[in-house]
Amino acid sequence: MKLKYIALSLTTALALTSCESILEIDPPTDSLTAEVTFSTPEGIRTAATGFYTDNFLNNLMYYQGLELYVSQITDELLARSGQFADLYQNNYNSSTSYIPNLWSAPYSSIYGANDFLGHVEGSTVIPADELNKYRGEALFFRANAYFYLVNLFGDVPLLTTYDVSVTATAPRAPKAEVYQKIIADLQQAQQYLKDAGNGTTRISADAATALLARVYLYTEQWDKAISEANKLIPTADGGQGSKYALETAQRVFLSTSSEAILQSNQEGFIGTGSYVGYTRIGNLFIPNARATYASYYFSDELVDDLRSEPTDLRNEWIGEKAGSGGKTYYYPYKYKNMTTPASAASYESYVILRLAEMYLIRAEASAHLGDAAQAIADINKIRHRAALSNYAGGQGKDELLLEIESQRRKEFFFECGHRWMDLNRTGRADAIYSQNSYKKVNWQSYKSLLPIPEQQIGRNRNLTQNPGY
Repeated sequence: MKLKYIALSLTTALALTSCESILEIDPPTDSLTAEVTFSTPEGIRTAATGFYTDNFLNNLMYYQGLELYVSQITDELLARSGQFADLYQNNYNSSTSYIPNLWSAPYSSIYGANDFLGHVEGSTVIPADELNKYRGEALFFRANAYFYLVNLFGDVPLLTTYDVSVTATAPRAPKAEVYQKIIADLQQAQQYLKDAGNGTTRISADAATALLARVYLYTEQWDKAISEANKLIPTADGGQGSKYALETAQRVFLSTSSEAILQSNQEGFIGTGSYVGYTRIGNLFIPNARATYASYYFSDELVDDLRSEPTDLRNEWIGEKAGSGGKTYYYPYKYKNMTTPASAASYESYVILRLAEMYLIRAEASAHLGDAAQAIADINKIRHRAALSNYAGGQGKDELLLEIESQRRKEFFFECGHRWMDLNRTGRADAIYSQNSYKKVNWQSYKSLLPIPEQQIGRNRNLTQNPGY
């Protein structure tokens, strides 16, 4: 489905205000807006389509925030201009630019989902099965937004309403409570979407399952993480899935990838260009042929790690740009199209969830449960796809977890914030950043959580700041 529609709904009107404090936005005063939008089948359908426009196309969090900002906060990316030095040197505070976007963009998504769910409650305008599909999509978007909020900021306000009398003064809820709501939303989304028939460019029950597997891993519910991952892993590898298969390294990010569980073609992105067959990521990070440098480039540590095994096919996900003074810049090249390619066979889509993660989720959970054989089998599945030999290290839990950490870094670098979240959830941030050439000067443990933006603290008397800031 081409996700290019402009939603005329209340959801869109609210969600596009991502630069504002989402906790202080009043619902529209014109009650006819909501009444008209949700009183017809077409209005509800347009509002539901607006989720995709608002999240994957026009919400900064999902088209560059995770890659441009979070990849610099962790040990992956640097900016030649020095514009983002506070991020990649871990010298950020509550007034640092860009961090407010990582707060407001997810809350924009949450507010839009809450608005939709609230206005369609009890609706009989469209068939129940169709309405439930849209509810499932809204629940997924809300859960996904909260997932990133708790992993960036820790405890955050837990909002399930668009009522400004509640949202404007909402205190921070414990991270564990937010995770409980994420899990409940995803379980409900699975039920609503089980017969929806959505493909990989709309939210499906499989997308909810993939995100739920990740959430169970992050909350150390190992058996449940394995159970959810198994629903998507092919039967040939001990799962119950049949829809997805690992792709070659060259095909992972194509629109026709059999590995993608959820992806977005970015046609309809509000910006320069058409974005037909290419992504905002490719357009932003691949240097122009006439450029003498790459504006954004990978850290030496990341390049050395990826190139430690020269035969690793994932080296194809790094581009090289010869710059002035003999310097070579290594830049993001998972997405290879800057413009529309000549052949539709080369079209790319922005990948949000994919099968490789399910194998590594099962591997990590199995290692924690003492099932070394399963963990190694899943590690080898990922290594073989990369043209690497079998894992030959130790079979103890700690050794397996380090290999899984290494494979996750090589597999998911510069992708959806994985590296930042992995080091924080496993307690490995101090060990890694304290040895990093450009992060060790400013790194302190408390910086594993970002500061609550100062303007949010100023607007909501019940918000408290993270320790250290």
